[in-house]
Amino acid sequence: MFKKLRRKIIWMSTAILLLVVTAVLAIMYQISSRTIMSQTRILMEEILDNDGDLPGQWDYDLDQKPYLALNQESIYEIRYYTALIKGEDMHIDDMHIAINEKEAESIAERIRQKNSDYGSVSVSGNRVMNYMKKINTDGSMFIVILDSTTRYAIIRVITMYLCALWLTVLMLYVIIMWNYSKKLVRPYIENDEKQKRFITNASHELKTPLAVISSNMEMMETIGGKSKWTDSTRRQVTKLQSLIEDLVVLSRLDEMQELALSQTDLSVETAETVEGFRGVIEGAGRRLVTDIEQDVVAMSEKRSFRQLISILMDNAAKYCDAEGEVCVSLLQQSRGKGVKITVSNTYAEGKNVDYSCFFERFYRADTSHNSSTAGFGIGLSMGKEIAERLGGKLTVDYSKERFEFSFETGGVK
Repeated sequence: MFKKLRRKIIWMSTAILLLVVTAVLAIMYQISSRTIMSQTRILMEEILDNDGDLPGQWDYDLDQKPYLALNQESIYEIRYYTALIKGEDMHIDDMHIAINEKEAESIAERIRQKNSDYGSVSVSGNRVMNYMKKINTDGSMFIVILDSTTRYAIIRVITMYLCALWLTVLMLYVIIMWNYSKKLVRPYIENDEKQKRFITNASHELKTPLAVISSNMEMMETIGGKSKWTDSTRRQVTKLQSLIEDLVVLSRLDEMQELALSQTDLSVETAETVEGFRGVIEGAGRRLVTDIEQDVVAMSEKRSFRQLISILMDNAAKYCDAEGEVCVSLLQQSRGKGVKITVSNTYAEGKNVDYSCFFERFYRADTSHNSSTAGFGIGLSMGKEIAERLGGKLTVDYSKERFEFSFETGGVK
């Protein structure tokens, strides 16, 4: 149980860290890439406004956006060329970049055909060219084409470093959390051990006075005969003894190690266990209907499996309507996907019952605890834990005035 709790703590905290750090890194990446692209656009605008030449004096207000990290020398660090297109004529000015005229004309032609005034194109050699164009008053098109390969490479490097940083942080966190999680669950372990000691000690201490009360009742009945008072007292003693036994079983169940599963004929185990309840169910005027498929073999543990079926049958017998019906089915799922066991019973008053709480310890649908139905709300909780130890899942549903408990276990071996 505490291993599961420890794993949940680790995975939940790791998931939260994953979301937070991923969001932070994504924001950092967006800021970095947008900053670089903003620098590129501003530089191109300066060149475009200066008719393709480097401006001698920069008109851009360097204090307006200091986070862009631009200065007067930034204009001379870029590699670019310009293209003036008028009709079929194209004039290339490539004095600020090392590129052959044929390739420059090809790139400019591609850009001319684009509808946007600003953007980027990929060229041979894994290079990226940003462009900005404008239409002159005489109808000609003037294009500034800037080599942004280095700038995009910087973005890729930043991304790689951010990913490497994130993976490093994640691994360190998991390692640290794996060791620290032991301390986090230690108070729960200590509290659970105290509860188990209390249950064990209380059970032991209660057995003695109950045994004395039971002996005294037998003596009183021998001397004075039975009466409604002695019968009532005997029923309460039996009820307390049953509660003590359930508590002890529940405590031991928590201490159990993983069950040793082996191939088990579930058809035989189910049929024999169910038949043990036939007298109780039919004796109360109810019907017992079975649909148990033969030769269903799966990995299980006989004693625990029988205990699980007994818990479900006992619950169905207690809460079945008068003259109602208890149905038990055992079916092998198609394509070897597993085995499904269903125990259902008619219960007309179950429409407004919160059956999602059935597997909570000491839960009773009758919150007043004055129900004539015996039990302490422990059985189904025990059944759920047994089902998990058997490698399956126990669920409950209510439809058509019937409660249906289903146990599904792994593939047939």
